[in-house]
Amino acid sequence: MAGLAFVLCGTGKVHAADCAVTTVSLNFADYDPSVTGPDDSVGTVTVTCRYVPKGATQVNYRVTISNGINGTSPTTRQMGTGSARMGYNVFADPARSQVWGTGTGGTVIASGSMTIGPGVGNGTRTMTHPVYGRIPQLQDAVPGAYNDTLLVTLTY
Repeated sequence: MAGLAFVLCGTGKVHAADCAVTTVSLNFADYDPSVTGPDDSVGTVTVTCRYVPKGATQVNYRVTISNGINGTSPTTRQMGTGSARMGYNVFADPARSQVWGTGTGGTVIASGSMTIGPGVGNGTRTMTHPVYGRIPQLQDAVPGAYNDTLLVTLTY
């Protein structure tokens, strides 16, 4: 079995808005190194912003995802169990062609804009971004419970 945990981090301007990020982790099925197809999973990253009186009504944000504990770059992420490693990655698109990272080295980020404000139904807005995970096929992985932790950073 393989799984990924997300650690959350947020930064923002004081009194502009109150925003937070939440995640639903990727949970892959048991990995079989003899299967000729990849092991895919889908999670989510959700951004929620709440209006702060006398604050901003337009919130622009961006969400980045770190290399993980065992990866040296977003394009070389690895899960681990003990000293064993297995490659995987997270993507911003269902075709799994756009690596979700920090926006550098050929990676992409998630970004968006929302209008919040006073009034009924306007105080809180939420945007959800799917996270598409993939463990490539035919890796020589030893048995074990593989995992990694990714830092998800919200900047607004």
